[in-house]
Amino acid sequence: MAKPVGFDQKILLHQLDYTANEARRSEKNEMYEKLDDFLLADIKGQKSRKNAITMLMKIWYLVKGEERNLQAKAFNIILDSSEKERVLLHYTMTILAYPFVKELVQEMGKLFKLQDEVTSQQIGRVMKNSYGDRRRVEVATSAVLMSLKSWGIITPGDSKQTYMMGEKIKIASSSMKQWLAEAIIRSSEGTSITIEMLNSQPGFFSFDYQISSSDLCKDTFEVNRQGLDMIMVEMV
Repeated sequence: MAKPVGFDQKILLHQLDYTANEARRSEKNEMYEKLDDFLLADIKGQKSRKNAITMLMKIWYLVKGEERNLQAKAFNIILDSSEKERVLLHYTMTILAYPFVKELVQEMGKLFKLQDEVTSQQIGRVMKNSYGDRRRVEVATSAVLMSLKSWGIITPGDSKQTYMMGEKIKIASSSMKQWLAEAIIRSSEGTSITIEMLNSQPGFFSFDYQISSSDLCKDTFEVNRQGLDMIMVEMV
């Protein structure tokens, strides 16, 4: 059975800003109506607008399980975050909502460690190998790349269909670092992670951050030293 894709059109930052802002205070049916009205200026086609609404709701409203705790914390810190910091919140919530996006940015981050430019063909091959050689995967890959470009995560390269890393976004606030650490742990396969792994996630290649044990609140995280140089972090 083919893995689900789901991400099938470009999403813009102002659409995510609006969704996150309204999701804090709107009932479900009301939220759908608000998004439909808001997106009219960007998306004229009803089907495309409905697809965008489905995606935005999945990212910021229809959050399930333990990630609801992250959503609640994001609602609190987004009010005081800068425009650049909000990109991290939107980016991370999108990764949590869409495994397809998570896998794509992880592969892109790995490639950027080896080379300055990444081609859309390279990314396309990786995603087809994982999700199948089908048109839906091509559409989703293009939609993710276009979204990342519009968010400033990547920029056009020197050649056609190539991309470079965008200017890295500095993450300095303690609350944002704690939120990011929790998001990384919850999205990982295990229940704990090393400090080194927290700070070297390939999928977060466009963010400049350094999380230390002193940044992690004891009410949320448990930090343990194993051996001489390994520090493990897990959720309380």
